[in-house]
Amino acid sequence: MLSYQHIYHAGNFADVQKHAILVKLLKTLGAKPAGFQVLDTHAGRGLYDLSSEEASRNREYDLGAGLFLNDEDKVLSDYSAILRKFNPDGELKVYPGSAMMARELMRPSDKLVCIERHPGEFIELQKAMGTAANTQLLQEDGFKALVDMVPFAGRRGLVVVDPSYEIKSEYRDLAKYLAQAWKKWPQGTFLIWYPMLEAQGHRQLLTALRRTDVKDVLVSELRLHEPPKEQFRMYGSGIIIINPPWPPAVVETLTQYIASKLPVKAFADVFWLDNQKIDPETGSIQL
Repeated sequence: MLSYQHIYHAGNFADVQKHAILVKLLKTLGAKPAGFQVLDTHAGRGLYDLSSEEASRNREYDLGAGLFLNDEDKVLSDYSAILRKFNPDGELKVYPGSAMMARELMRPSDKLVCIERHPGEFIELQKAMGTAANTQLLQEDGFKALVDMVPFAGRRGLVVVDPSYEIKSEYRDLAKYLAQAWKKWPQGTFLIWYPMLEAQGHRQLLTALRRTDVKDVLVSELRLHEPPKEQFRMYGSGIIIINPPWPPAVVETLTQYIASKLPVKAFADVFWLDNQKIDPETGSIQL
């Protein structure tokens, strides 16, 4: 059984980027009266106690969500409002994950399906999410659910994919699963997160996805100017949006804003994956 637990990294700068975009997608879906569905394929535990030993070990939230809890700029106002709802005293003590953020912005007519394979994380997810008529929690393989559970009955909704990438082959495998899901639901919106590590696994993911038939793929990347000294730590975070409901400028503004607020020098880059070429010599995408 895989051992990754997000509690060690909850609320870091990558979470801010991922969840700020997620919130914007959910607000867009909720702007229309018709109901929608969200499928979170790797939901984690839903709500993260930042006072826990695990979260306190590196306090990654200090350089992430902690910077935006009381941020009043309109760029991240909806995201920050959710943080304040869970931390009403003005101090960041808990961090809502993607499943919890989704539920906060969903109506009774909308449906949330959360998948989590890790036994311990699934128990925590059950505790955090409780029971609700429009929420379903399943302890299953998230990649299998990605393919099997689309398209949604109402043809409106969002698929959130945030795996651990503990197994190196997951980078290429994910592109394969995405292509299968997209073939079943080419109009669907998909949000995928990936880490940027020294091993450059994300280039495998982007290259493999570029080689598929999937279209309208927008990428947002947030990179730190000085990579962490520890080799295993991230130097950047990436978001893939398939069929974004708004022009790239919306995502670029958001990504640039987050980069500008970090206490370390950071770079933001937003581009269409469809426009990137494959280097004939290396066989990898040109970035």
